[in-house]
Amino acid sequence: MDISITGLSKSYTTRKKVLSDIDLTFQAGSFTAILGPSGCGKTTLMRCISGFLNVDQGVIRFGDQEVTHLPPQKRGTAMVFQNYALWPHMTVYENIAYGLKIRKYSKQEIEKKILAILETVEIDTQDVKKRYPSQYSGGQQQRIALARALVLEPKLLLLDEPLSNLDAKVRQRLRVEIRKIQKDLGITAVYVTHDQDEALSMADQIVLMNEGKIEQIGSPENIYKHPQSYFAAQFIGTSNSLQVEYRDGAFYIGQQLIYIPQSPPALNKMSYDLVIRSKDARVTQDRELESELLSFQGILRESLFTGSGYRHWLEVERQDIYIESEENIPEKGLCFVQIPREKYFLYSREEAI
Repeated sequence: MDISITGLSKSYTTRKKVLSDIDLTFQAGSFTAILGPSGCGKTTLMRCISGFLNVDQGVIRFGDQEVTHLPPQKRGTAMVFQNYALWPHMTVYENIAYGLKIRKYSKQEIEKKILAILETVEIDTQDVKKRYPSQYSGGQQQRIALARALVLEPKLLLLDEPLSNLDAKVRQRLRVEIRKIQKDLGITAVYVTHDQDEALSMADQIVLMNEGKIEQIGSPENIYKHPQSYFAAQFIGTSNSLQVEYRDGAFYIGQQLIYIPQSPPALNKMSYDLVIRSKDARVTQDRELESELLSFQGILRESLFTGSGYRHWLEVERQDIYIESEENIPEKGLCFVQIPREKYFLYSREEAI
């Protein structure tokens, strides 16, 4: 069952829309990540989809059924929250059984479903009728919350930053587990996050949001390699931005001429931002520069060892950037930055503002 959203808008005050003209489709069985900075509207969008918020305009359809004005319990969705939202006074078994009891399942059906879903999320079924959520680790509690959502066999699984309270190793493991469970069960899932690593590694489709609007929709690879705006290029990946001027038929960083083999992307614009991802550039002290690379010089101010490599801080015409590299540069001072021409992005300054 595809989920479609057309012309959705939502505002909390008359001054500013939190969501503006959202058009989206989640294909059946897909995993979509809604990605963006804090305050961009991603959680509001999820709450509109789930029915916890009324929309001002627009239509939401689950397959052929319009659900725009249906209450949450009639939409067939299930949600997993950031803080787990497990009832502390109930055992694990009672937490998972709650929704099934509301739906009038028999005791035998409830037990069968709970044992099956606990096995799916890899929670030991022993003593789940006696143990409480607080007796489990954070990662286990999140799997229990996932089990409580999945046991209802929802049409749509909604996950609102479910891993943000967990430590790094647990997050990485649960990313794989959630993705595997979703694919094994064939459930359509929408995952809200501000963590681009989660979005890139887990999703079939990424919806990148900014200030209540959709900035770009695409596969993780497409979003990363082909950002369609300055915001997308800056937000996805660890990026630097250098101010560039176009004058006398050439591009300059400060007083330094750089060779960019293209006409200005916006006619009659003189000011641009050159976006470079920190892992796509190379720092060298070799003056013999390769002609097929975009090259410019800078001053190496500091190099920090990060475990997997080095982070080099440079000043380029009074602008600061940093480059990630496996190579150490022993001496500070004059150096050169080289970037393959397919790895940088140029945007007019007006778009960046």
